[in-house]
Amino acid sequence: MSLPNIEYWNNIFPPLEPFYTAQTDRYTPLDRDAASQAAMNGQNWHLNMLKLVGSWVAKGNTDGEIRILAEKHTLPGYTVEQTWLDVQPMIAGAHRKNFAPANSNEAHDEPAPRKILTLISDVELKDPVYLIDDVLEEKSLIGLIGPSGSGKTFVALDIALSLATGKDYHGFGASKGLVIMSAGEGHLGIPRRAEAWCKHNGSNLHAASFAITDRAVDLFNEAPLNAFCNEIEEIAKTRGNPKLIIIDTVARHMAGKDENNAKEMGELVQTADKLKHDYQCAVMLVHHTGHNNQDRARGSTAFKGALDTEILVKALGENDIVVSCEKQKDGPEFDTMQFLKVSVDPSIALQQVTISVPKAKLTSNQAMAMDAFYEATKGNVAAAGLTLDEWRPFFNERHTGDNQASKNTAFARARKELVDKGLLKCSDDMYRLGDKAT
Repeated sequence: MSLPNIEYWNNIFPPLEPFYTAQTDRYTPLDRDAASQAAMNGQNWHLNMLKLVGSWVAKGNTDGEIRILAEKHTLPGYTVEQTWLDVQPMIAGAHRKNFAPANSNEAHDEPAPRKILTLISDVELKDPVYLIDDVLEEKSLIGLIGPSGSGKTFVALDIALSLATGKDYHGFGASKGLVIMSAGEGHLGIPRRAEAWCKHNGSNLHAASFAITDRAVDLFNEAPLNAFCNEIEEIAKTRGNPKLIIIDTVARHMAGKDENNAKEMGELVQTADKLKHDYQCAVMLVHHTGHNNQDRARGSTAFKGALDTEILVKALGENDIVVSCEKQKDGPEFDTMQFLKVSVDPSIALQQVTISVPKAKLTSNQAMAMDAFYEATKGNVAAAGLTLDEWRPFFNERHTGDNQASKNTAFARARKELVDKGLLKCSDDMYRLGDKAT
């Protein structure tokens, strides 16, 4: 098979013409002229490097040779190693698209071995680099787990859209960038949820760097996985490499494999690690908790063992979601957060609220009265006050007493005990959260 000629490249990448010259019917890089200058322009670096890498692969250069060529296009303020990390997925993408000559399979080599031993005294101590400050690290494997119906996807979207728009995540700085979601569950409702999130947070949906699939990607078969990666790379030409890839949910992406089998769960983790490595991004696996134990991920323990961060999502009452950190491999666990689901046309969004006392510290009637209090305040729990007449119907609806007298007695006792505990306070017949309700 002959190498691509000038006409081929002019048809595929017309802007490349000034960057290359014809020599024996093939393109040869002119490292000192327009190609180098264009790639050194920070605004167009990614797109120009894609074109350059595509041409180098088409010429039959090995990965190692391409990395050497790419070194010359390292942007000011970046290291050669960072350039290599950006270029490696471009090389892989060019090979997936069959840019390489048919007789050059050996050209797609593995990265050169790195020195792996360092004296402990020479190791440079670095602070973690965060995707979301003090919550999620860059280039990490994240597990977001919770029972069915707990609000896992709402929490995942809340994180995703903070990154995609660059808006702080509930007071924590977020690193703006492209987010990709393979939506195996509820993909039809995600656009509505995203629109509601943007309205609630004062963001422009059209400016969000967020892309979703219309079905679960088959992560266990090469052809569909490569097709998925090709689409990511097309979007990355204008949006940059992804900051986060979300797989929602693990069950929908197992392709008939057994999540209780350590080997098969390990294959999923291996694919997630490859995505993380190829795009130098974080990967989030959204997964169900067990039926009998709703504090741990369902299936093989190989799942949790592979994670850098594990986040547990639980429903609290009808309208609240509690998000806690169950594992943070290289840093301190972030503080538990609580959110209220608030109606925002055309869906709902999450509003952070003061953390309520765990139900384990309350009797059943006390917990029932607190749930009723939160529901009755309709999302303004931090500031709103309730009269007994506003609060009592929500309690009565939950209580299973045989008659109204028993309901009234249980409510009167529960509200007095909540005030005595400091969870609620009463002033001028209005009940509000007390100082110990955090």
